[in-house]
Amino acid sequence: MREAIERFMWVSAIKPGMEEAFVEQLAAQQEQLQSNLRERGAIVCSVFREGNYLFTYLESAKQIDSIWTDAEMLTPLLQAWPSLDGEAGTYELRMNDIFHDDWPNVDEVPWRHSGYRAEQRIGSLARLKPEMYSSYVFLHYQLQEEKPRLFSKYYMIGSFDQYIFSYNELPSIVEQPRVGQLTTTNSPPDWGEAMEPHFEPWTEMVEAERLWCVMEEFFSL
Repeated sequence: MREAIERFMWVSAIKPGMEEAFVEQLAAQQEQLQSNLRERGAIVCSVFREGNYLFTYLESAKQIDSIWTDAEMLTPLLQAWPSLDGEAGTYELRMNDIFHDDWPNVDEVPWRHSGYRAEQRIGSLARLKPEMYSSYVFLHYQLQEEKPRLFSKYYMIGSFDQYIFSYNELPSIVEQPRVGQLTTTNSPPDWGEAMEPHFEPWTEMVEAERLWCVMEEFFSL
């Protein structure tokens, strides 16, 4: 049995006015942070930025609770999310898994094929209308389990508040279909048309990013 891999999606927030200082400190500590993450079991890590928000995708063979633990010069520049149980806050909130096109802990295929290297990692951000959240989750779970391994092995969507964050790698990898949890065939045939009413568009973006804005990746492992 192979070693289990866990996928994480986190959101962090830079303190207002600390954006430039954070970018400078991250650049200065990048190599040390990469080394520390490898030692802690990280396999892939990408951090994307939109304004003050940082969105992280991470794969690890070990439990990792925070990527900023070993970056003492960075944590003072981040907002701490309060804890409901009275314990110390955290600098990352784990996002809920809405959709994953494939899952790492199955035995018939390797999760990371030997020789595969992503040419591009893409992090995108969208906003859901609050009243459409449950519909969006339902339709994505239905698609995920009716048609697993449909189009892009590493594609994943997580949610935080009204935001949804997607991660993908290019070139896309698609494995042989596997059996999902559903035997129905109810997923909408025109997926784009079915999804359109769920989104709160970005009015300030170009047309190609009206629903999903592509973010800057400024840290990777």
